[in-house]
Amino acid sequence: MKKEHWDEKEIELFLKKAPKVTDHRSKDEVFNRLMDEGAFNEDPPTIQQNNQKGIRWAPLFVSIASIFIIVLISAQFIGNNESVTLQNEAFDLATPESEENATMSAKEDASTQRSMINSFSTEAQPEQTLVYENELEDNTLFAIGLAGDDAESVPVSILIPNEIVAEKTGTENPTKLELYNTFSPLLDEQSLGFNEYHPYKGELREEGNRLVHTLPEDHQYDAGTASLSNYLGSLVDTFSEAYMEVEIENTAGKPIYFDHVGDVNEPFLLNDENSQYNYFMYQMRNGAVYLSPNFRMSFKDVQEAIKNMTVEANDIYRTVILPGVYLKVEDAESVVTITFEEPLNLENYEPAQAMRMIEGLIMTAASFDKQVKFENIVQEQWGGFDFTKPIEKPVAANRIYYEFQ
Repeated sequence: MKKEHWDEKEIELFLKKAPKVTDHRSKDEVFNRLMDEGAFNEDPPTIQQNNQKGIRWAPLFVSIASIFIIVLISAQFIGNNESVTLQNEAFDLATPESEENATMSAKEDASTQRSMINSFSTEAQPEQTLVYENELEDNTLFAIGLAGDDAESVPVSILIPNEIVAEKTGTENPTKLELYNTFSPLLDEQSLGFNEYHPYKGELREEGNRLVHTLPEDHQYDAGTASLSNYLGSLVDTFSEAYMEVEIENTAGKPIYFDHVGDVNEPFLLNDENSQYNYFMYQMRNGAVYLSPNFRMSFKDVQEAIKNMTVEANDIYRTVILPGVYLKVEDAESVVTITFEEPLNLENYEPAQAMRMIEGLIMTAASFDKQVKFENIVQEQWGGFDFTKPIEKPVAANRIYYEFQ
């Protein structure tokens, strides 16, 4: 009988109807029959078993790593697609206004870069080192001769704010000697690269337009000709703007006796032909450069002094005249005209060297109480100077910056 669909109840009922199979033999009868048939005389059949090898872990790890890499790549790809989609959406949403803002930002960046370049170029311009009268409106000039590396005085200038001067000296209009007595002990000369020299040994006092310097026996200012030259030069650099002469005496009030010179019976003049100098370049061992007289060599007229500036006389003081530059000098009553034989383009020279030449010539003329008018310079305006008219006469050289505590 064929039946295509059976359910559980029908199957159970069918099995119950099947005939039951029974065996009434005893166990011994079954065993004896198997013995008679020789069931236990044959060797037991050998079952072929496959040799099971250890699990190969390497392929398993490779498979797992491959699956892991595939998952990562898929995630990255999906993420990139989302990122690209977001970026594209952002780009699509950009308005003409935002594009204009981006363009303006780029222009501002470019303008900022140009400004930085211009600022750098401005900073590279030469800096003036001379002091002029208009700078003394809010400041007081403290000029002093400092001891250089070669036992020679170097004139330097410090501008001290008037309020500091009034606070330290107790007066708004101190004399030059009061200014010196107040600030020279506060000046750290070694920090500026100079030797310790000030304040002077002994006692200084004013008598009208002259100074009297009383020296102790162990002053050592005449220890050698160089020491004496440094001492006298420093008196000029420090006091010549305010006093005419210095009388130097011993503690007994008698004229001082200097070795190599003898008794100094006459006052030392601070303002005469002996203080009419030309200016050279003096370089300290620390690299600092100053304008300074050439071993206090003095001249009777400014033309001779400027002509001498082209000569390299020694290894200590070097000429400030630029190489290959030739000039002519005409001396009028109050103005010296310096004409360069060939058009002088100051931009062709290192700025600091060009500034030293210009300022060295100006200071040399000022030493003779004269102004300078330059001719045949390519630039009409350069380094803060206006070459179309006579240059103002400076009051001091070698401005340095120092804060008195």
